[in-house]
Amino acid sequence: MKHKLLLVGAVAALSSATALAQIPNGGFETWNTVGTYQDPAQWITFNALTSLAGAQPSCAQGSPGAVGSYYATVTTRNTAFGMIQGIMTLGDVNSGSAGFAYFSRPAALTGKWQYGIQPTDSGFVAIYLTKWNSVTQHSDSVGGGAATANGTLSGWQNLNVPIQYFNAMNPDTAYIIVASSLNSPVEGSFIKIDDLGFGAASAIGELDQVSGLRIFPSLATDEVNVTADSPIADLMVMDLTGRSVLEQAVGAQQASVDVADLSTGRYFLQVRMVDGKRQVRSFVKR
Repeated sequence: MKHKLLLVGAVAALSSATALAQIPNGGFETWNTVGTYQDPAQWITFNALTSLAGAQPSCAQGSPGAVGSYYATVTTRNTAFGMIQGIMTLGDVNSGSAGFAYFSRPAALTGKWQYGIQPTDSGFVAIYLTKWNSVTQHSDSVGGGAATANGTLSGWQNLNVPIQYFNAMNPDTAYIIVASSLNSPVEGSFIKIDDLGFGAASAIGELDQVSGLRIFPSLATDEVNVTADSPIADLMVMDLTGRSVLEQAVGAQQASVDVADLSTGRYFLQVRMVDGKRQVRSFVKR
């Protein structure tokens, strides 16, 4: 009886871990018909906007998939409303709220992809993990990573996006974004994506602890303020792909970063202390 209970417990734990590792509709096998277009179930797209503009969908179903029957393609469209990026993100379609519940620390986001990105344009696939902070009433960044698409990748190839962790917390929410263009979209750029999943769990390693580090506000319009208990050497703001978009020397225990000229979206802020320690947090420019 004892061995049977242990076996049942092991099977239950394995089933739970398997369920935890799944990404909702990560294989794009389920699609919903909305008016004249189709959306992948549980994914938020710009199809409603392109449809309103009388243009082709920015997210479309393709067949056969790299694995299974279907895949998704996001494409940048030139419409009556201007250039509309091909973007999709997991979330609640009815409320428009992005993200889904996730509580583990995977090593990477994996999948299959191919793409054709126009000259001067860039696409990306990104993963972000956060945890709600009941004290600050905002979500703290736990980890993230992004893979940039430039030029052409023909045929299905493996996608592997390593996840960098910023602290030792376990997340409660995951965000996945697929975009065919960045800040200067070009018509025709596309990414085909399929079979999204998470890699093996990541162990918690040694982390830099920066005493008294505080970054606010998390939703910034003009500036982001940084304070710490010891001197800050410099700050670096990075976009979704990890590219540095702003750097600032500090040499004090507090600083303000002017983000007024940044495009709307999520950014990472790396704080490097005089003693060499580093911490990475995120904020949203609105």
